Amino acid sequence: MAVLLAGLGVALAAVAVGAVAPRRQRALYANALTALAGVLVGTAAIAALVTGTTPHAHTGALLPLSGASLRLDALGASLEVTVALVVTAAALFSIGYAHGASASRPAVALQAAFALGVLLVPAAGDAVTFLGAWEAMAVTSLALLLVEHDRPAARSAALWYGAMTQAGAAAITLGLLILVAAAHTTSFLGIAAADVRGPAAVVAFVATVAGFASKAGAVPLHVWLPRAHPEASTPVSAMMSGAMTALGLYGIARVDLGILTAIGRWWWVGVLVVAAASALYGALHAATATDLKRLLAYSTIDAMGLGLIGLAAAGELRAGGAPQAAATLVVGALILLCAHGAYKTLLFLAAGLVERATGTRNLDLLGGLAGTMPRTSSLVALAVASAVGVPLGAGFVGEWLEIEGLVAGLARRDPGGVAATLLGLVALALASGLTAVAMVKLLGIGFLGRPRSEGARGAREPHGIVSVALALPALATLALGIVPGPALAVADRAVTSLGGMRASALHGSLGGIGVAASASALRPLALLAGLVAATLVLRALARAGAHRIRRTAAWACGRRELSARMQYTATSFAEPVQRVFADVLRPDVDVTLTHEDESRDIERVLAYQSSVADAVESGLYRPLVRGADALGRRARALANGSVHRYLAYGLLALLAVLVVLR
Repeated sequence: MAVLLAGLGVALAAVAVGAVAPRRQRALYANALTALAGVLVGTAAIAALVTGTTPHAHTGALLPLSGASLRLDALGASLEVTVALVVTAAALFSIGYAHGASASRPAVALQAAFALGVLLVPAAGDAVTFLGAWEAMAVTSLALLLVEHDRPAARSAALWYGAMTQAGAAAITLGLLILVAAAHTTSFLGIAAADVRGPAAVVAFVATVAGFASKAGAVPLHVWLPRAHPEASTPVSAMMSGAMTALGLYGIARVDLGILTAIGRWWWVGVLVVAAASALYGALHAATATDLKRLLAYSTIDAMGLGLIGLAAAGELRAGGAPQAAATLVVGALILLCAHGAYKTLLFLAAGLVERATGTRNLDLLGGLAGTMPRTSSLVALAVASAVGVPLGAGFVGEWLEIEGLVAGLARRDPGGVAATLLGLVALALASGLTAVAMVKLLGIGFLGRPRSEGARGAREPHGIVSVALALPALATLALGIVPGPALAVADRAVTSLGGMRASALHGSLGGIGVAASASALRPLALLAGLVAATLVLRALARAGAHRIRRTAAWACGRRELSARMQYTATSFAEPVQRVFADVLRPDVDVTLTHEDESRDIERVLAYQSSVADAVESGLYRPLVRGADALGRRARALANGSVHRYLAYGLLALLAVLVVLR
């Protein structure tokens, strides 16, 4: 506990340094302290997992009535390791990246405060501490969006994010207050022991799931995410995507799976439907996006949807009498969250380097970066392999375990449960395919081929501390993909801390993972050894026959040389997917054709433009905003300047509060 408290204290010191330090030293000192805080908190979490202890502390000096309580059990520690990794990498990256508005006093102090908030959430031991840390995380991330408030896009993103995050926080507060009132304690352990049931449990479940799902970007509560992530600075985007969204699913695991154990299975089926829609919707928009950071934002919605599929299916299976399959699904979801935190942080940090080196995030204007930025391109390829879910990638392990759990759920004789499990399997398969399209587009169009702009042609590889920052999530991604056994043991221990769960039918070691229920196994170290051996054999054969190799220019379809106009752009690559899912995406396509003056039969310029708006935003939220605006305009008549009327309003509000309390 001393190391955890020291880490949180260092994070608080980073906030103070960012607020008062001189401009030249501000970013260096504050971000160095934030990185140190991440290392200390991560060390405390790893120590708790290795020793099997649960550090805890309580003080009545910080918060009124209940005080502040910290408790780092296996579930919180497993997420804390991921959060600490993301915070450390983002802070180190900021040392070499901060400039302009992102190096201002408010930006540096707020980024350190945001890091403190996300580090506090998994360590909170009671409802009051949790809500305080959650609100600190939400408010500081909202303020960070407004650092460059002179840009209309940033102000719009902040408005959407502010509305959604505060609505979600209100729902979480309502649900936790209901549980606290029913259990007569604020401690998570005490609330779980009270075993709240009946209508109070149902209302608390719906409220908390809605609030946590909005933070995780679940459809239709996702509209803030593709707006906020591209407008935030690169390290803030990395923390929002790699850590903050994962904490939304952590809240569902902590409260709805770990405390509300008596919830009926059909409530979880409803969550499963939302999860499937989120995974498919996010993957589909990621496959058609051309803005690099917007693609990554929708990919986050997709990944959180896959994690939510695991948690929702686990809740349904536990209620249906299959606790071991449910445990396997939760293990898969937790490993998926850890993998996503590592590879998505790497992708966002790399996207920031690409934007600074080329001056654009538009994939249609990139290309050829593998030649000008080879180190960054290699790391992006590693992250893409993990996101797609290929073997030896970090993302593969979590998805494979979720599939194992869902397949085990098909053995039941309950038709409704089998149908729900099939929904999860189909959604996971379709979302994985669309994710592959999006990530192949990102790597193939953005980094391979020939450069399609002067910015891409003149890009240069960065050096210094940013390289170390990218190396941290890259190493974590490699470790989780090649040696997943320790992560499995950690996640399995975290599952047993949830109510109604028992250890899964999994066993792991440094060599791989085995599933006793299906007699299947994953041995990535053996696969890696085979790939290395095959590569060495092929290189030896190539060297032996090197004298027979003839080098010549690639065939260019009869042309003398290849050019960037001969390769796919991101728009053209995504056009077949966009055409197939036109009813869902509703793309806005504009084709402009200009002819030569001498003849109408000769085309001079053909311009094709395509944009895809968010159908949920335009079809659901825009009408609600217009209705609220019209209602507000009519409500102006209530404020006529009369003091007597205002006193009457206050009296009516007081009476309403008293009636509710009674």
